[in-house]
Amino acid sequence: MIKTREASFIVLSVFVILSIFQAQKLSAQPNMPYVLKPISVGEKIYQKKKANPRLSQAALAAYGNSLINAYGLEFHTENCWIAEANNQPIGASSEKLTTFNFKVEGMSGRKIPFQILTKSWDAPCGCYFEFPLVSITDKEWTVVAGKTPIKLKRTEDIDFQEVRLLDSSKKMVLRRWFKPLDDQPAGISADGTKLYVTIAYDIDPGVLLEISENGTFRLVPKNAPNIIKTHEDIRNFNDGSGFEGLRKFKSKSRSYFVNYIYACT
Repeated sequence: MIKTREASFIVLSVFVILSIFQAQKLSAQPNMPYVLKPISVGEKIYQKKKANPRLSQAALAAYGNSLINAYGLEFHTENCWIAEANNQPIGASSEKLTTFNFKVEGMSGRKIPFQILTKSWDAPCGCYFEFPLVSITDKEWTVVAGKTPIKLKRTEDIDFQEVRLLDSSKKMVLRRWFKPLDDQPAGISADGTKLYVTIAYDIDPGVLLEISENGTFRLVPKNAPNIIKTHEDIRNFNDGSGFEGLRKFKSKSRSYFVNYIYACT
């Protein structure tokens, strides 16, 4: 009986030691990267509209917002350091999925590992990588990995499309937004706090992307109230910042000057 107990104790001790060793081994391994898999919200909306031609703008916007809340909206960057860091050619493509590993600083200062798998990272201006976001400002951005939102610090390493609201002198920046693609601004809210850009995939789905002053965004019907769409493009504007595009939105009582970078073609 004693020998049986001793044997059981030895087996239990060995099991505990192995468990501790395995836990230490796992903790010593580097953090597994978060895999980013952006979906094309524009394509999903197009497919939804094609399958249901009579679907209202409001219903289509609600459907798109459910996708954004779950998976994020695809924002792209043309920085090539991700390709260079993975020893891949700048602006290229492949017949098979290519893995890109990189790290971004989190809000705590810790570098968080990420991974993107893509067949193409080619863009007219160099490289093209997409990030599924649910918010973005000039100080922080929130990316979605799977369905997990991760808040990150904004750095100069990853550059997104910025849009600026200028004062009437066109010299002072009053507000900044960040938009997902190269589309030109399509409207501004009557109070000047929200920017509107198009979301299109082969056809105009009848919705706009509303980007708030806090960096959050949602889809709204194209005929939503309090959106100033009437505009004129001011030619030959150049203040040395690189933001050559200048669009003046005008209502009966207000005028807004929206400054942006032309699409890279």
